[in-house]
Amino acid sequence: MEQTELAVDLLWEKACISLREKTRKSTFEQWFSGIVPIALNEEKVVLGVSDDFFGQWLDDNFSDLMTEAVNEAGGQEYVITFESGHIKKITETELAEAESEPENVSTRTVVANSNKPKHRVENSEAGNIGNNVKFGSSLLSRHTFDNFVVGEANRYAFTVAQTAAVDPGCYNPLYIYGSTGTGKTHLLQAVSNHIMTSHPHARVLYITCEEFLNSYVDSLRNKSHDKFRRSVRNADVLLVDDVHMLAGKTQLQEEFFNTFNKLYHEEKQIILTSDKQPFEIKGLEERLVSRFESGVTSEITPPDIETRLAILKMMQEEHLIKINDEVLFFVASRISCSIRRLKGALMRLVAYSSAMSKCRITIEDAERLLHRLFDEENANKIITIENIQKTVAEHFDLKITDILSSKRPKNIAEPRMVAMYLSRQLTDNSFPDIGRAFDRNHATIMNALKKIPLLCSKNESLRRSVSKLQHQLAN
Repeated sequence: MEQTELAVDLLWEKACISLREKTRKSTFEQWFSGIVPIALNEEKVVLGVSDDFFGQWLDDNFSDLMTEAVNEAGGQEYVITFESGHIKKITETELAEAESEPENVSTRTVVANSNKPKHRVENSEAGNIGNNVKFGSSLLSRHTFDNFVVGEANRYAFTVAQTAAVDPGCYNPLYIYGSTGTGKTHLLQAVSNHIMTSHPHARVLYITCEEFLNSYVDSLRNKSHDKFRRSVRNADVLLVDDVHMLAGKTQLQEEFFNTFNKLYHEEKQIILTSDKQPFEIKGLEERLVSRFESGVTSEITPPDIETRLAILKMMQEEHLIKINDEVLFFVASRISCSIRRLKGALMRLVAYSSAMSKCRITIEDAERLLHRLFDEENANKIITIENIQKTVAEHFDLKITDILSSKRPKNIAEPRMVAMYLSRQLTDNSFPDIGRAFDRNHATIMNALKKIPLLCSKNESLRRSVSKLQHQLAN
């Protein structure tokens, strides 16, 4: 073995000791146990992972923790980089432990040729929970991965949800959030339908938070709480829609907390959706916020116009009456906040065409029939400098006071220029108006307008941030 290989092996072994102490056992096994130490020099540590997606996730979510552990192990500062295409070989000890697992496990993955963690979906008789999904009466079989239109706004959420469906337990918990009508429920139900098809004996429970609350209250009233608890806590896969509705309900949060803990420690897959990030849900206990944030969190933002057009085209496949592409593009360009609103617009056009026996709907027809929807969209799109400052500060994990301050470190100065740039791009305010809002002169605003495109051309991460912020604010 080369000396550098020996050194990086020892360094990573010491770093893992620190990571084990600072994380849950399940977190360590899920994210760090499959990493392969590759190379080491005076400034850099190269760690091998299975693919770019895995490396990017580590970089986005555990960069600080890993850097701290590596620096402590090496006694100096290092930069960590990830190299894809590396699979950790399973040891004889690990193989022996895997082979000794109980035989009543229907789906069991041994980490031999993957960076993914061990997980299980157990066999059982369908009982109270299974393909019939006792509480989840709102589960729709038509919601699948095949008819979920993927775009830049939902690609990551789609990928992690699909991975969780194919390999339950690999991302746990999985928390998907986004505004109303962006496809969270479709994605959650697609996971449910996929697992019930591929693992017919798995105990899969899809339930809305409202259904969870109603069933919980009914169980107390009917003195059948033990039955309710068994039904929920015996699930192999628990999928809960709209968990923000737990807010302010102390007794229900206690029940959910205990349910979550039991399933989590048994390595059962948990997937949650909400319209907010966990820390943004007012009235949600800190211990639940911590649990929800302990796994993979993914945002779905409103779809771009190409995705909206694709959604409309897919939706109209269900109808005999077809709307021409010109009108569909017109509708997609005018409605951007909600997929549900897009669907409602299409239904109105189809219904009008059918009722009036009109073969061809024109843009003028669409304008007349959908003007109220368009007015609602416009009302939601009023962009102010204050809103831009707030959104940029949140994106870069800063306070608005940082954006407005005279501080000049790069991590503050750059986001400040981004906010100035977007204020000019997305509002009708003049340079002096924007300058007053930032307590700067108009020349500073003009400089930001010139500098940000130049910085974006050299910094892909900044370019993506600016693009995401533009889309977030405009939609």
